[in-house]
Amino acid sequence: MTLTLLQEAATALGFSRVAALPITQVEDEFRVFYEEYLTRCGHADLKYLERPERFTLTAIYPNAKTLLIFLYPYRFRSVEAQLRAAPYKIARYAWQKDYHYLLKEKLNALLEKFNWQGRAVTDSAPVLEKYWARRAGMGFIGLNSLLIDPLSGSYFLIASLFIDEKLQPDLPRRDLNSFLANDFHTFCKDCTLCIDACPTSALSGDGLMDTQKCISYQSIETKEAAVYPEGTKKHRWIFGCDICQQVCPYNKNEKSYSDEKFNETHPAIPLVASGEDTLTRSEIKGSVLERRGMKKVRENKEALEKF
Repeated sequence: MTLTLLQEAATALGFSRVAALPITQVEDEFRVFYEEYLTRCGHADLKYLERPERFTLTAIYPNAKTLLIFLYPYRFRSVEAQLRAAPYKIARYAWQKDYHYLLKEKLNALLEKFNWQGRAVTDSAPVLEKYWARRAGMGFIGLNSLLIDPLSGSYFLIASLFIDEKLQPDLPRRDLNSFLANDFHTFCKDCTLCIDACPTSALSGDGLMDTQKCISYQSIETKEAAVYPEGTKKHRWIFGCDICQQVCPYNKNEKSYSDEKFNETHPAIPLVASGEDTLTRSEIKGSVLERRGMKKVRENKEALEKF
């Protein structure tokens, strides 16, 4: 089994990149960095981020021999055109079937195709996706805290596949050395567009964020009604946010788009186009919006009226 065959199969399923890593430990430097972030409560009330098993890959799948990391692009021109004209905004990744199901179906198809035993993970287990993708050389961590591929930007989802077979990594291990600082100096340099553009000042300038201030957290993660800090600039995001990606220079090139046709008949189109909020639970079933329900989306709309 070669990574070339795997890449061909993954590409046929819509993935843009795949990398293989041996099952190994998280470096001590990163563990200290991560735990310091938790100590300062940058993760708000997202307690699942504190689960210690995220530092041990075999805690996710005990028989794992290789970790496969996949990038799945989700930026499509048909969505861009609709978003530009829409008075309300939902994040681009939400314009499709719920990715938890969508990507897991694709990963399980690869397990079956290559007759592997393993486990597919799409935010369904405590895996440090950005850390492992960066370590595999798939991108760098930007000032907006996202993984960025210098060639294609950041509009992609990260999925993981634990398999019981050893595959030879196709990229050399990338040493951390100063997990964030080297990335900033090399790739972001003096650019602060994402920091300046964030309406809630959630980005701290060191590759981390104050999750409590983040629009995506307030409009999706918290079960409470969205509450934005004093001084928040006016915005129209009612489910997620793409602002720090919109302004990023790495998302200004042609390769930041995906070739496939996206879901142009998404049930949320009337919602973002006119503010119409008559959508029922059955109409959003299977979409990312179902995760929080229309009650939360309507509360997010009401929060915007306070600006």
